[in-house]
Amino acid sequence: MPDHGTDPLPGSPPPGVRERVATGLACAAVEPSLAGILLFDLDADVILPVVRWFAGLAEVSPAPVMLGATATDDDLWVRVRPYPGEAGGFRLERGPLVGEGRAPRVVVVPDLARLGAAGARAALASIGADVTHLEHTGVQARWRPRDHWIACCRRDEVGRVSPHLLDRFALRLDAAGLKRTAGRDVLDEPDPRWRRAVRAGRVPGTSRDAVEAVVAALSPAGPRRDLALGRVARALAALRDDSVVEREHVEQAARLTGVFAAARQDGPRDPAQPSPSPAAGAQPDGGQEQGPRPVEVPAGEATPLPSGPLPAVETPREPYPEDHADPDHDAYPLRLPPYRRAGGGPARGHPIGTRPARDLRDIAVAATLLEAAKFQAVRREERDGPCRDGDRLLVEPVDLRGHRRAPRPGSLLLLLLDHTCHRGWDWYEPLAPYLRWAYAARAPVAVVEVGAADAPDELRAEMFAARGVLDPRVATAMERPPGRATPLAHGLTLAGRALRHGTRQGDAAIVDALLVVVTDGRANVPLAAGLAGRMPERVAAEGVQDAVEAARRISALRRVRSVVIDPGPRPGAHLTAALAAALGGTLIPGVPADPPGTASGGGPGSAAADGDPRSAVRGEDG
Repeated sequence: MPDHGTDPLPGSPPPGVRERVATGLACAAVEPSLAGILLFDLDADVILPVVRWFAGLAEVSPAPVMLGATATDDDLWVRVRPYPGEAGGFRLERGPLVGEGRAPRVVVVPDLARLGAAGARAALASIGADVTHLEHTGVQARWRPRDHWIACCRRDEVGRVSPHLLDRFALRLDAAGLKRTAGRDVLDEPDPRWRRAVRAGRVPGTSRDAVEAVVAALSPAGPRRDLALGRVARALAALRDDSVVEREHVEQAARLTGVFAAARQDGPRDPAQPSPSPAAGAQPDGGQEQGPRPVEVPAGEATPLPSGPLPAVETPREPYPEDHADPDHDAYPLRLPPYRRAGGGPARGHPIGTRPARDLRDIAVAATLLEAAKFQAVRREERDGPCRDGDRLLVEPVDLRGHRRAPRPGSLLLLLLDHTCHRGWDWYEPLAPYLRWAYAARAPVAVVEVGAADAPDELRAEMFAARGVLDPRVATAMERPPGRATPLAHGLTLAGRALRHGTRQGDAAIVDALLVVVTDGRANVPLAAGLAGRMPERVAAEGVQDAVEAARRISALRRVRSVVIDPGPRPGAHLTAALAAALGGTLIPGVPADPPGTASGGGPGSAAADGDPRSAVRGEDG
């Protein structure tokens, strides 16, 4: 095999990463059941060199198929293309993923965390399947998938990928640090034995010891991971031209992929447990009392060890980071959410596909012409003569297609968090029903932070918008330490501006906005001082009055419901009640025994969800 043990140059990959990635890809080339390859933390500029290296070793088509977030079903399976030689001027072409009657190729997913729904469905239907059927636009095909899928994903984004999609990638390789170096390819030339093994296509048998080693290494993790480890071990045996898979191959496969659970039956002893001591009076070796053994000292002068730091041993990280990552994806990522719109006009989201047109207000012209092109030959034969209509495209009402647009959210959750009141109590409990409501409705979340210790300007509030409660910034905002200043008036001003933009401007997509304010009402920064960015000389009640006035302006907005969460008994408790009255909302105690609902039907639940309320932010189902 290629030697990767030379001294690395400055800026070169860590020692061992080249050999690990090359050996793993060689295993996928020789083992057909390792069709899904997932490379963690691979730099974007070396994806194509790695793919070309694999295509040359596996002897497949050198032109890869790239899948991204914008791929649609029509792009992947059946395409309509103009062709003057055909009747009607068009013909149907099979897409790049149809494997019937062609050589295998490599399908590349540069970022698995951002793969579109069509690409995800294609991966679930193709990787590891025994047979694939296609029935689309009059095209019927059946084939055995032989394509290789190479996907890349960052470890810190693996929570965004569906577990079902991750399971399709049996071979996981840690590619962190693999990069281009001057005068050297990304991966070294494959070993000639690897090429012979790929061409031979021979799969060795498996010994009983190897099977026991696989089961002992990953038995609690499920059958898919057991099979993946066993297949990698079988591929390593084939690359070495061994006739039987032994325990040694399983241990090598575990080291290659990062599975550090011992393949042998006995694991390491717990250091917290004391070592067993022999019974009183018992003697080792049949009762023979043993004295100290003599130690031989070699002759000659002692050779000192070289000074300097020892070379680091680079080892791959675990191949299944999803076991410890918080889920950052929807419960049903392949399904569009239900939504409501404020008016009866056409949808305003960006186009994500087409559908049969229901009216003439949002026609997709290109899709309509492509649909009509499929039936030109039949329609021309039904006419009196093929020359009657010349070269015109015959379009029927049934051909009309409209845009299928991504639904714009009809709900909005706006959280105003006063960090200065977050002392001595847990606000996750009263916030849990509203976070779970936003998660179920797939509502975007806007967070206004007031009085955080690490705020860039303590006299002003900060605001950010997130796609949903699964955004890590939401959980981070709820854990910030409290500061000194409370610019509540500025925070309510920002909240009112965001609510006004979502419910009044444009096509007013938001039809149900929920404002949840967590504060004690003790605003000590007037609005003018916060906007000017200067410390006020005298506060008095000016900050409270500005906050109440900003709340009154929010109460005039339509389609906005307000909830104020009171942190508990304290001096000045009437300030929170006054703020809730100005908002026209509901005042809720900080830790209620039975939190009341904010609306009948469709709104947040009337009781805190079972389990840890923090799971609402992490996206875990209760």
